[in-house]
Amino acid sequence: MQITHANLLNLVRWHQRAFNITSADLATLQASPGFDAAVWELWPYLTIGASVYVVDDAVRTIPDRLRDWMVATGITISFLPTALAECMVNLSWPAKTGLRVLLTGADTLSRYPPPGLPFALVNNYGPTECTVVGDFGRGHPHGESKDLPSIGRPVDNVEIHIVDERLNPVPDATPGELVIGGAGVGRGYRISPN
Repeated sequence: MQITHANLLNLVRWHQRAFNITSADLATLQASPGFDAAVWELWPYLTIGASVYVVDDAVRTIPDRLRDWMVATGITISFLPTALAECMVNLSWPAKTGLRVLLTGADTLSRYPPPGLPFALVNNYGPTECTVVGDFGRGHPHGESKDLPSIGRPVDNVEIHIVDERLNPVPDATPGELVIGGAGVGRGYRISPN
């Protein structure tokens, strides 16, 4: 997918606004540099003068060690893959932690976070054709809700529609196909000549 500088700039500006990013933030780089999430883990912070900490391999995938490292380092915002984020939110956290936002995505969030987390959990979704994410939803604790957490609302300058097989809009709470347009969508796939 060909992602343009304009696509990336839209993502960066939305992210900085949506999560109140300042130069005082301490973010993490958890994703491999070859994964599109790494773009999202770097540019919103570097372009505003915030710090980015590379997560050490010794703690990267061990929830309690990762939590302890984040607390000790003073991390304020982090992105983690869904499976790891779900483990992290089920740990005991100190009431006072620098972490204020834990972002997740790349898979279906299977449950709402437990009550009492000292930070917000934000569920994100973005198909390959998007600049990392197309929409986001805060994961509010809902106790025993049987519904899956929402993928939320579109990021700035992105349009999302749920349609049927004829591309007609479907009523709320009705399954359908997701159609995304706007500033977050890349300009297409590049075909290499053989």
